[in-house]
Amino acid sequence: MKLSEAIIAWTPASAPNTRAGQVQIGRLVPKDQHEWTALYTHTGGAANRAVRQLSGAEAVARTFIEFHTLVMRDGIDPRTAHEAFLVIDEYAMHISPDISGARGMPNEDT
Repeated sequence: MKLSEAIIAWTPASAPNTRAGQVQIGRLVPKDQHEWTALYTHTGGAANRAVRQLSGAEAVARTFIEFHTLVMRDGIDPRTAHEAFLVIDEYAMHISPDISGARGMPNEDT
């Protein structure tokens, strides 16, 4: 799924919460179906209206900024964040091709 469709929900590792250090990513759906995000303390990605408008290099950059924020600011284990972010096209297509889960760049001729 594209970042513009992906809601990222997480709880920082240091939070006194049963979901501390966890990340979940789901597809943007009508607001009344986002109740799963209430289990987490933070949301990002398509939860932010401005992110829904991003595409191309801007969406790729924002994806890696979100990843970096979870890992560096909020202490999410990098492997936990990586596994969750693999569902986001901009992430899986722009990580090193020898990393588990990488999908590689799409053929620009098609």
